[in-house]
Amino acid sequence: MVFSSYVFILAFMPIVLAGYFLLSFLKNSIYQRIFLIAASLFFYGYYNIKYLALIIASIAVNYIVASQIQKSRGNKLSKYFLSAGVVFNVALIGYFKYCDFFIENINLVFGRDFALRHILLPLGISFFTFQQLSFLVSVYKGEEKVERLRDYCLFVTFFPQLVAGPIVLYSEMIPQFKDESRRYFNANNFAAGIYLFSIGLFKKAVIADTLALFADNGFGMTNLGFIAGWITSLSYTLQIYFDFSGYSDMAVGLGRMFNIEIPFNFLSPYRSESISEFWRRWHITLGRALSTYVYKPLGGNRKGLVRTCINLLLTFFVSGLWHGAAWTFVLWGMLHGAFAVVERIAGKRLDAIPKLIRIFATFMIVNALWVLFRAEGFSQAIEVYRGMLAFGNMEISQLDTIVGLVGYMKFPMIANCVYILGLEAFLLMIVFKYKNSSVMLQQFTATRKNLLSASLFFTVALLCLTRESVFIYFNF
Repeated sequence: MVFSSYVFILAFMPIVLAGYFLLSFLKNSIYQRIFLIAASLFFYGYYNIKYLALIIASIAVNYIVASQIQKSRGNKLSKYFLSAGVVFNVALIGYFKYCDFFIENINLVFGRDFALRHILLPLGISFFTFQQLSFLVSVYKGEEKVERLRDYCLFVTFFPQLVAGPIVLYSEMIPQFKDESRRYFNANNFAAGIYLFSIGLFKKAVIADTLALFADNGFGMTNLGFIAGWITSLSYTLQIYFDFSGYSDMAVGLGRMFNIEIPFNFLSPYRSESISEFWRRWHITLGRALSTYVYKPLGGNRKGLVRTCINLLLTFFVSGLWHGAAWTFVLWGMLHGAFAVVERIAGKRLDAIPKLIRIFATFMIVNALWVLFRAEGFSQAIEVYRGMLAFGNMEISQLDTIVGLVGYMKFPMIANCVYILGLEAFLLMIVFKYKNSSVMLQQFTATRKNLLSASLFFTVALLCLTRESVFIYFNF
């Protein structure tokens, strides 16, 4: 089940909200939490019931390990239990996400012919595994406490952040569910939540899914010209922006409807003046987790410039591999790391470059690297890069195919060119100029204008759900 689907919007969401707040009339808040756990497990199992047992087993094992770490904290056993927990989680994600990747590379390097397993990737496994792994480390450090199993289950499964983040901390979430004042329906929070959810739904269903058509068609072509190459890359750059921004808005909005404040995971990343800043604005909680559990344990920036640069590269290597089991993802991560290293070496000398040039250069780097992220292989990425560098080929006939109107609706080629260039220019203006969702939520009041805007966004998005598709980050 995805947020941008009729079954979620018209059935699951209203039923769960109604059930949750009806249970607030009971004296004990435990029933509300148990209800949310059951609803969240149903939400997860609806996608593929076979993997419901997997997430339950993962929760059970990690809870037992965390309990043992807490009980034995202060002696050597706690480290052994932590090591066992790390091995379990790495093995779990390694099998389901990287098994075929390892087999392919073994076959390639050693000339073998081992059969691929073709394992269906469990929804959100990278997120709930990383979240639980971070919890084990936090318990080991004494930063978190293991409480009741039901609270731990809710921490892992709360459906607004279960399958694509944000990667939250136990201490960020569970105290809110225990806060007596948050148990009851709050009209202001509900209105703010619906407002943000509607904006996110519009970003996904209307904008991102339209751009997905352009990007998919462009990446599926060969011999791209200059204009088609740039349209293809920019289409995906904008698609993933509005797709992930839309998901983040919907997750935060859903949480707010339940009076729960989920951290924003997205803060106008394309306005960044450097790659390092980009990663402080894009997938914020993943960056926090990688910094806390990978970069800092490696030594961070405490052991000299050379070691700092190596630590940055290793952290971005993990980031690339976390995103996907393919060498294109690994190279994507490593190149981000390489630019971060250059920035670290250059230091404050980069401040001499005008701000607008720094923003433009960062955006162009990010746009170019998204090609690797989206491509199904290096050959497909090279096709797009060739098009982006084909200065002598300004052919616009390929835009008919990219726009996807061939066969049932045809416009003059120049009209397609104006349409797609105009659309992407308008969207770029929104990306760089319009206030982001965090600011919009802070400034939100339940005025007639805002409620009408939310209704318009919601209605238009609902009409576009006939082309329902999963969020890009659901695949990770």
